[in-house]
Amino acid sequence: MSNSNQEKSGTESDQSKQQHAHVNRARHDATLLNPGLPTLYRLNTDRTYVDGTDGKVRRWTYGKRDGNKQNKVILMVGESATGKTTLINTMINYFLGVKFEDGEFYQITEEDEKHQDQSQSQTSEITVYEAFAEENPTSLTIIDTPGYGDTKGFEKDEDISENLCRLFSDKDNGIHYLDAVCFVMKASQNQLSGKQHHIFHSFLSLFGKDIKNNIVFLLTQSNGERPTDALNAIKKAEIPCGKDEDKKLVHFLFNNRQKEERDEEYDHVLKSVWRLGDESMNEFFKLLKEENRKSVQMTLDVLIERRRLETCFSNLKDSLNEKETKIKELTDDLESIRDTNGKIERGEEVDLRKRIYLKVKVPIVNQWWWNSKATCCSVCEETCHEWKCCMAPDPSWCWVMKNGNCTACTKKCHYSKHVKENKKYEAEDITREYYEGREEEVKSQLEEIKEEKSLLLQEAYTIIMNLSEIALKVDDAFTLQHLDFLIPRLKEEGKDEWIKKLEDLKKAGGAQKNKGLLIA
Repeated sequence: MSNSNQEKSGTESDQSKQQHAHVNRARHDATLLNPGLPTLYRLNTDRTYVDGTDGKVRRWTYGKRDGNKQNKVILMVGESATGKTTLINTMINYFLGVKFEDGEFYQITEEDEKHQDQSQSQTSEITVYEAFAEENPTSLTIIDTPGYGDTKGFEKDEDISENLCRLFSDKDNGIHYLDAVCFVMKASQNQLSGKQHHIFHSFLSLFGKDIKNNIVFLLTQSNGERPTDALNAIKKAEIPCGKDEDKKLVHFLFNNRQKEERDEEYDHVLKSVWRLGDESMNEFFKLLKEENRKSVQMTLDVLIERRRLETCFSNLKDSLNEKETKIKELTDDLESIRDTNGKIERGEEVDLRKRIYLKVKVPIVNQWWWNSKATCCSVCEETCHEWKCCMAPDPSWCWVMKNGNCTACTKKCHYSKHVKENKKYEAEDITREYYEGREEEVKSQLEEIKEEKSLLLQEAYTIIMNLSEIALKVDDAFTLQHLDFLIPRLKEEGKDEWIKKLEDLKKAGGAQKNKGLLIA
């Protein structure tokens, strides 16, 4: 044997030893599930929660954590029953170096997709699976996201969005970059279901535009042939994703039969299936180069803007309804004031109920001495006794006083609150001056509230436009649900340019719905 062949054989032998060291170690750190062929094990994991998520983001770690290892981070998205769970376990087996000949299969998950009740809503918890192996220079992190767009609708969708935001923003225990976002679907599909469209497009609306080329498709239940139908369905759904040098969608084929009970007659089929998975995993992990990984910062910005949008609209509807009610009240008031001012200017009689009088104190002039003084209340600002009042030496002696209190003034004040002098109160008609001042006051209030309303609408519009700048998708159901409320109010503001941009978003979302991309 030549030296080169000896070196090659030695290298392969070393790799084989390392792989079997992985498997032997895994076998001793796992729980037996089924002693058949293949023998099924569940890896023993250390289970914790990411801080600040109230148990909504779980972290299951296999092996001894080693922060010095280069880590590969993969996020998995897919509808239930497409084989996502089995695919996660297939990745783990590839990472551990498990071969078909070993007759073993390891699970890191607990769910069994075959026995899931698909009619029931799945958990909104996100599970982060971590795998460390001493002989492997890299570590593996898989983020498993629950089914998006289930029977609980937007409430659960927003829970998932909030949980991802917390996972990506946690400085100490969070995820700060992604190597790949994997959409899982069956290779045999010739079109995406309404729920799949909703899941994929809803998740796209959570990510920043910079993640586009890191989105790949993992196609399950494949027979190894070119998945023409599935690729056409993806193109028709207009899902932004990575493409290779030939502009073809980046995808990998899997069969998901690794756990199937083996027998001699069909052993070659299952071996072929395993080889297909190994080859695809090998190509997939080659793609995960360090220079291609993306920070989650832009995605985190998208998640934060979505949170701002939801908070904004939650407050916006109540605030706008309140301001629109006040605007109507002030508009009606202003119309009434202007009508009264018009009548005054034309010299027409004004309704007595609308006339405004001001109490003023004026001197008593051109009267006989017995009518030259009057008793007035300084509290009520009223003339209590005027004619022939000069006979009383002070207010306490005035004819209108009884038991020390006035019988004439509004509040029946004590005589000490009264004065007796050559002045009296008169009502001065200030109707014109009042309504002119009131008109300016109401106009000012009206403009102030209209400005506040405009600022609220501008904030909502700005957030949506900010999302359109950084998010992969903004014509998703989450955003579209607010446009029917926002657009009519912007028309009242005369914001034609803004309206056009929002209507373009709405039109794009409507086109998706017609294709079946969005579900109710």
